[in-house]
Formats: sequence, C-alpha cells, structure tokens
Amino acid sequence: MTADNHITLTECPRDAFQAFPRFIPTERKTAYMNRLIKAGARRIDFGSFVSPKAVPQMADTASLFENMKAPPGLYLIAIVANLRGVEGLVACNHKFGHTGNRRIHAAGFPMSVNETFQKRNTNKSLDEAWDELGEIATLCKKEQIDLVVYLSMAFGNPYGEAHEAAHVTEAAKRAQDLGATTVQLADTVGVASAEQVGEVFHAVKSILRDMPLGVHLHATPRTLRDKVTSALEAGCRLFDSAIGGIGGCPFAEDDLVGNMDTLQLLPLLSELGYNTEYTIDALLDCAAEAQELQRKFGDGSEH
Repeated sequence: MTADNHITLTECPRDAFQAFPRFIPTERKTAYMNRLIKAGARRIDFGSFVSPKAVPQMADTASLFENMKAPPGLYLIAIVANLRGVEGLVACNHKFGHTGNRRIHAAGFPMSVNETFQKRNTNKSLDEAWDELGEIATLCKKEQIDLVVYLSMAFGNPYGEAHEAAHVTEAAKRAQDLGATTVQLADTVGVASAEQVGEVFHAVKSILRDMPLGVHLHATPRTLRDKVTSALEAGCRLFDSAIGGIGGCPFAEDDLVGNMDTLQLLPLLSELGYNTEYTIDALLDCAAEAQELQRKFGDGSEH
C-alpha cells in the first residue's frame, strides 16, 4: 500500500456518549476506552472540557483521562467550547499527564459556518467565537497542544440559512491563519449529499493544501458509502467514526443522524483498496460493549 492509500481514523466515543440521555459511570467509560486502545485505536476523540450543565455526560473527562491506559502512539483529542475549556485541558495535562504520550494532544473547537448553530452550540455569535478561537490558538501554541477546528454545518444546515462552498473555504483559511493544525469538515446533522461532500472538500483542500484536512460525517447506513466514496475521491484521508454509529450533537436538532459506523466504514475502505490501523475482528469486543451501553444508557434514537 502507498501512503496515499492509508486512512487515518479517529474513533469518537465522546460524540457517542454525549448524546446518551443517561449518565454513563466513569468506570464504564474508562473500561470502554481501554478496550478501544487494546483493539488498536490510536486516535481517539475521548471527552470534552465543557460546562457540565450543558453536557452532563462530559463532566468526568479529567477522571477519564486519569484512568485511561495510554500506550505509545496514542493521540487524544478533547473538545472545548471556549478558552476556559482549554484551560481545563491544560490543567488536566499538568496534573495527570506525564512526559511522552501520556497527555491530551489536541483541543477540538467547533466553529460553525452558520450563525444559528454557533449560538446553539457555544452560546456565542460567529464574531465572538472567532475572537475566542484566536485566544484559544494562542494558549494551545504556548502549551504545545494541537488545535483541531471542526467546521460545523460545512455542507449545509437545517435552519434555512444560505450555504455556499466559498463560506467554508473562507472559514478554513481563517482557522489556518489563526493557528489550527487540522481542519475537519463536519456534516453535523447528516444533510449533505455525496456530491456536496466531494465539492466542498475539494474546494477547501485546494486552499489549505498541505494542512491535514478531514471529515466528520453523520450518515445512515444507506448514505455512508456514497459520502465516503465522494470524500475519498476528493482526496480525504482522515475520517471520524464511532462504533455502532451512535452519537451526534445534542444542540443541532431533535432528529439526529448518527455518526458513521466504524464497523461499516472499515470493510468499505478495504473494498476500495485503502488500509487503516485496525480491523473489524479487533473491534468486535468493543462493538458488543457499545451495543450494551446503548441499550442501558441510551434510548435507541441514535441508530
């Protein structure tokens, strides 16, 4: 396999857990994370440093990090919604982290290309959010933390607001100029067509060039294949997914479309000639636990 055929996957249990209506005990989350790591996951979106009132499921992120097993090569991402969140991430690294790989490597910030969703998600206008992102970038650079900017509603929105690929490319370039190390284009509520995925990704890639660029797609099993294929053809080599396809943003709309299912994504990538860090066989134990977590702490609506 050539380097161009290698796909990097980010497993996103955080995105799954935050959508559950009932709190998952920290011990149960920790055990699940450690299963993922044992199965070979080396890039994990594991938690959020956000208001526990807004997202109660993420109130134990620091404890989760403290108790996770962190082998060499593990890359951890935590979502933040403001500067206070990054300060919490930094404090967590200083308190529980060690030299080498025992640290949270990246802060992920959701920046919408859509005014309505930015207010729903971070309680800020776009102008306020961009100002805060500048402060976040400064702190991340000082602490040697990567900054992953998720461009929410990158392929359209359910609010009736105008959407153009040019809006996304402008936001991506602005994020790069502020100091983002990676940009992820998010189909936040699964409204994108396969054609839109390819069009927008290609447009942004032509602007960012050498910066890592990925997608965070929400898709049903029926739409996953076309969206992924379109992204691959446009040059995408970084994908977010979650075992079982569970998850989604609780601030987007009532009818959530789940994340791409890792267990459906892996065979598709293999069929199309791409290789990843792990196989379905290694993830079967995680899949059984994800199903049990959904049964016990979810309500079934994420599927």
